[in-house]
Amino acid sequence: MIVLEPDKDYNLLVGLRIREIREAFQMTRAEFSEKCDISESFLAAVESGKKSITSKTLYKICTALNVSADYFILGKNNDFKTDTALELLNSLDDFSRESAMQILNQYVIAINNVRSRNDSAKKPQT
Repeated sequence: MIVLEPDKDYNLLVGLRIREIREAFQMTRAEFSEKCDISESFLAAVESGKKSITSKTLYKICTALNVSADYFILGKNNDFKTDTALELLNSLDDFSRESAMQILNQYVIAINNVRSRNDSAKKPQT
């Protein structure tokens, strides 16, 4: 019978989630550590599940990267990239947020146009 150790298993899950976020931001441990004001050796220990993080460290990571703590703690993966994009937009001042929304809107229109052309090219001619 396998006996789970809740603290160690939880530490490992949180560590893996932190690593996943770091990799999603395409950051090395050194870059991530510097940005979040934590030591690189501590980050390595957290990512491997050997150490746990405090609420203060979690706060440092979340504020440095503009991400929610939900994913780290609860493992909610309700489209992490969408949540991150929303949090980045919300961190901007009103003028910058409006500009970013206009750019995003134009991007979506362009993507939809490309998809429409590709779909039309795939349809057999009758």
